[in-house]
Amino acid sequence: MKPIKVCHIVNLITGQADGVYTHLKSIFRNYDKTKYEHFLIFQGGEKVEREVQALGVKVFISPSLNKKLSLRTFVDLYHFVKTNEIDILHAHMIKPYTITGLVNIFLRRKFIFNYHGLFLKSNIYYSATQKIIYRLNHMIISLIRKVNIVLVPSERSKNLLISETRFFPEPIVYYNGIHIDKKHNESNPLVKSKLQEIRDNSFIIALIGRLEIDKRIDRAILIIKELVKKQKKIHLIVFGDGSLRNKLQEIVDEFELKKNVTLFGYVEEMKNYYQFFDIVLFTSDWEGMPLTMWEAMVNEVPLIAPDVGGFKEILEKNNCGLIYEPGNIMDAELKLIQLLDDVQLRKSLGNNGRVAVETKYSEEKFIQQIEKVYEDLVNK
Repeated sequence: MKPIKVCHIVNLITGQADGVYTHLKSIFRNYDKTKYEHFLIFQGGEKVEREVQALGVKVFISPSLNKKLSLRTFVDLYHFVKTNEIDILHAHMIKPYTITGLVNIFLRRKFIFNYHGLFLKSNIYYSATQKIIYRLNHMIISLIRKVNIVLVPSERSKNLLISETRFFPEPIVYYNGIHIDKKHNESNPLVKSKLQEIRDNSFIIALIGRLEIDKRIDRAILIIKELVKKQKKIHLIVFGDGSLRNKLQEIVDEFELKKNVTLFGYVEEMKNYYQFFDIVLFTSDWEGMPLTMWEAMVNEVPLIAPDVGGFKEILEKNNCGLIYEPGNIMDAELKLIQLLDDVQLRKSLGNNGRVAVETKYSEEKFIQQIEKVYEDLVNK
């Protein structure tokens, strides 16, 4: 029996703290190579290309994915799918969904749209005109060649997507989960030394993510400013890189927080450093289900997060973190104080997170669910 060929179409991935890329790597690392063959079409990038090919995935670079809506991308996708006899098209994010959906009017392959926490209504990356164009394309795709399956990373994401559009079939919820890896790759000794130095004098609050507008790291800095005023011995360490790094450093300097906030930049193998963290903080405007949450749970670090994406349904259900009202800095501050002042609560929440991953949210269960989706779709 020939393997099922699945082609993932995605843009904007860099290999540095990308949630979508993490999702893809999880699939590529663990898929059954006797039953499936995976392909990736993306905008290009040496790091991603090298890592994905090492996992046995065939890669096709389409630089035009960086452009708004290029005819070249349609042509590239059409020929790649025809030449490689792809069975399933698996599109991630809005632009790849639109391009794939329109091309699939002619290709007529099985089609999956993977929603990662943001569609069009609250999308800050597109202008009003672009949103209108994408909505029209969405209607055309739905009316002429409906999407077969929609995947979403949480129940909250499912409800948000349904409230925004009724053109999709009812979404299927999955949880990425995480592999509990007892082996740790080599750590960066300079990073470890710096973290240990900070840990010797302060509580460490870690924030891990892209330094972009949706992560609202400026809010985290404001929260630290208020906690420092209350004489809390804390240090916010931000891991990640992005377009707002200089702006965020300016805020740190303006508030005279150099001794309390460090922008570490992007660091490889983050799993090696959770041992130094007392709390993991999120301040995002939106999320799907970030890897950082699962990593913190595995490493028994309690979390504080806004009620966006799938945080609430995981953290409250499993009692492994605290939820605050989105955008409410005072509420987040109070939750942080609660954890900083209660070592037993921190330990209890951390332990609950580890148990939850071990019993409910393994990467293996995620892969089994995704592969069942593929198999059922092809056999329809």
